[in-house]
This record gives sequence, C-alpha cells and structure tokens, in this order.
Amino acid sequence: MEPRILIRKDPVRWGILSTANIGVRAVAPAIRASSNGKLVAVGSRDSRHATEAYAFAPNVRIYDSYDAIIADPEIEAVYIPLPNSLHAEWSIRALQAGKHVLCEKPMAVTREEGEEMVQVARDNQVLLMEAFMYRFHPQIVWALEQIRTGMIGSVRLVRSSFSFDIRTRAENIRLQPELAGGSLMDVGCYPINLFRAIYERSPRSVAARVHVTGPVSVDLATNAVLDYGDGCFGMLDCSFGLPSRQGAEIIGEAGMITLPVPFTPGSYDMTAFITKDGQMSEQSFSGVDQYQLEVEHFAQCIRSNQDPQLSLSETLENLATIEAIYAAAGLDWPIL
Repeated sequence: MEPRILIRKDPVRWGILSTANIGVRAVAPAIRASSNGKLVAVGSRDSRHATEAYAFAPNVRIYDSYDAIIADPEIEAVYIPLPNSLHAEWSIRALQAGKHVLCEKPMAVTREEGEEMVQVARDNQVLLMEAFMYRFHPQIVWALEQIRTGMIGSVRLVRSSFSFDIRTRAENIRLQPELAGGSLMDVGCYPINLFRAIYERSPRSVAARVHVTGPVSVDLATNAVLDYGDGCFGMLDCSFGLPSRQGAEIIGEAGMITLPVPFTPGSYDMTAFITKDGQMSEQSFSGVDQYQLEVEHFAQCIRSNQDPQLSLSETLENLATIEAIYAAAGLDWPIL
C-alpha cells in the first residue's frame, strides 16, 4: 500500500510588498476573504502610510522594508504589485528565500528576465505565477470551455481592446520609462494573454504601430495584428489616451462570442453574447471577486503541491510577444 500523502489544511500565510493600490484595494481584501489564506504582513518604505492604508486590517503586521517581509519565517507566499521594472528583482529575492510568489502582470520586462525568475523558482522548488486575475472569472472559464468544445467552430479572429485616459497624470508610474511603463505593458498585455489562452500558441509574426509623444517615452497607444498561422489572427488596441473601455470578440467559423467587459468586471453580474446562425443568445454570470478566486487557486496549489493553472511557459511566450510587438513598431525595448 502506498503511503498516504497528507495535505495541510491550515491557511497559507501571505505577505505583500508595497502599498500599491491594487494590493490595498483588491488583493489584500481578497486574501482576507479567501477560504485558504491569511494576510500576515505588509512591507513598505513608508510604514506610517502603510498603517493608514491598511487600517481595515488592524491585525496585519507592518514592516518598514520589503526585505523584512522576505525574512519573516511565518510568511509562505508573497504578492508583488511593485512597478514593472522591479518585478524580477524582488520576485527573485523572495523565491531565493523559499517564498512562493504571485507577481503582478506582466511578470517581467523581458523574456530574459522572466526566464531567470522561472529558473530561480525551480531551483528553490517554490511556485511562481503571473497575476492575471481575469482568467479565474467564470465568464472567461466558460468562454474558453465553449471554444474547446467547438461551439463556435474553429476560431479565426480575436479582437480585443483595453484603454483608459491618464494623459494628465504625469506622475503616474504607468507613464514612467524607468519603471517600464506604457500602455502595452499595463493593459495591452491582457489581450495578448487572452489570444494565447484561445489559440494555445504564440504568434508566428506581428505587425504593430505605437504612439509616443513628448517627454513620456513610453507608448501611449499601441495597435497590433498578430498572425497565429492557419488563417488565425489577433487584433489588439490599447491606450492611455482614450476613454475607459474594454472588450473582446472571439470569432469562429460557426459563430461568435462577445465579452463586453472581459478583464475588470468588478463584482457586477456579467453577460456574454453568443451569435450563431443569425441569432443572438445570452449567457449570464453572477458577480464574483476574481482576485479572491485567483489567490484561492494559488494557495490551493501551494497546499497540494500542484502547478498553477497559468503556466510559466505561457507567461514566457507572452513576454516574448510583447517584445516582438515593440520591435515590429520600431520602439527600442526595454527603454530603461
């Protein structure tokens, strides 16, 4: 008889680096609400600000450095929402300390950085996952299932957009070249991730144009066509100078799925639209916290010693696609 493997049932103990908005407003509450996680500590270079930001979590320890989080023996998993240019450095430090790491998207600035992160995770036998929370929303899970079962036939075209306007916010980290900002890195990475999830392969070639203006030096808008071979294409547009908008159309030989709000639906109920044979039908989804679903999945993988749903090979391919788009548009990358 084979020995029975006992899976720990105690909650995974989390630490967060920085007081980034997404951590304070989305991921920290998600960890606290999760069924298998506990937020233990937050590290910040400004402990007073961190104490104020995390007033809703009075039992959470506040450290005055990121290193203190990594050194805390109680913490098992670290969530990293730092600026893009710092993802690799601090993920590697945490991984080398034996911490599991959930790192905000995009996981790295370049594929080369990503490969180093992956190797360090493997060397230290800990988990690493890129934080694309939208992939855990029931509408995305459902859409990918319909594609796999052939409901709309072979997919030939995916169109996706994501934009919002921050042109007047020069101090925003998304506009800082030294922090690896830019619309493609911040919001264009979502359509790229969606294309890869649908086609399950990298594009063979890309064509792209970017808009860069003034002293910003990062792309304020990117438009790209990605050729996945066999007549399959992805078309994306992303921008920091257009109204808040997002959407995805997944077009197959036998029909189409439309997702009006594929990436950040909040906790609202969502509806997907299916068009087949000239008729439109709807599929409804109750509101969920996709961040909670994400952290619960990662914690479950930690406890069960399983690889996360979002594979590191997929992440590396998407990082290479980002680089290919910038290269096709004639923009040197990285511009650090």
